[in-house]
Amino acid sequence: MISEGIQSTPFSPWADDYGINTFFLVCTILMLFVGTVGNILVIGSVFVHKKLRNLGNIFIANLATADLCVSAFINSFGIVGLITKGWYFYYHSALCTAIGVICITSCSCSMWSIASISVNRYICICHRFFYPSVYNKKTVIFMIAGLWTTCFLIDLPNLLGWGDHGFDPKIMLCTYDYTKAYSYTFFFIVTGFGIPLAAITFSYTNILKFAMATKRELRNITNKDDDKKTRVIDSSDLRLLKSILTILVVFLIMWSPYAIIVVFDKNATWSRGVYVVAVILAHLNSSINSILYAATNKNFREGYWHLLSMFFCSCCRICRTRQTGDYKSKSDSLATIETSVSNVALNQR
Repeated sequence: MISEGIQSTPFSPWADDYGINTFFLVCTILMLFVGTVGNILVIGSVFVHKKLRNLGNIFIANLATADLCVSAFINSFGIVGLITKGWYFYYHSALCTAIGVICITSCSCSMWSIASISVNRYICICHRFFYPSVYNKKTVIFMIAGLWTTCFLIDLPNLLGWGDHGFDPKIMLCTYDYTKAYSYTFFFIVTGFGIPLAAITFSYTNILKFAMATKRELRNITNKDDDKKTRVIDSSDLRLLKSILTILVVFLIMWSPYAIIVVFDKNATWSRGVYVVAVILAHLNSSINSILYAATNKNFREGYWHLLSMFFCSCCRICRTRQTGDYKSKSDSLATIETSVSNVALNQR
């Protein structure tokens, strides 16, 4: 088992696998940089850009927060594991357990956040009359807290002895021990991915049905003076649906290899290269969602530019303030020197 192996010796049998280790290290550094900057852009844009500042997009900010945990926190310690070949975590087992908890919780929260966004769009489009009572400032806060609590509870069995956490020498990373209890692995796949996927499927199926019914209803209206009002999906809803559907498809593609590995390779006998590629794809998913938003949604592109312009303008103002302060300081110093010279001259007279 992973945890027993790391407790018996800190040495990894793949410590001298320089080719894969170097490739893995370079990919992890790139994912750390791209994911950290990108997810900060998403979170900042939602709270700063006027077109994105609404309750529904809080769930998008929450998705970016979960992805930021993977991109910035997990990848940082992945670099530590690759550089030290696991020795660092051999002497810091409590930290390794904490990293495993955050890894499973944040990865689960990514999928649950996508599901929350889908359900939010479903209620907004198909049950708009009930939307304000379901989603308001008070309820959204409890929903976000409930998401993180649920995802922590998914990992809690590892802390209670059903599963375990430890350093996996194949991927040089602290995670959960998928070889200790296959029943927990099945539980993790069902609760972390199966249930959210069912909610997403339900939401998009009903949104599609609603859209088709709306089109049929519009075709049946022949009298232009008819007062009958039909709820039509507006362009902003369509853009967001396109973005979330793209993110969902990419998520499933990138996490499928890892899910296949933990389900079918019960004894962890498959080659290390397969594991490394699967983990890179899974963690890369948390780094590219911001790029997908920019590629599929004009409002997010505007939000990124707005946030970046605010940042650079602030930097310019700080630089100008410092330059003005330095100039004033130099002027004051020169004035002081001139005054001193004048006083000395007067005294000599």
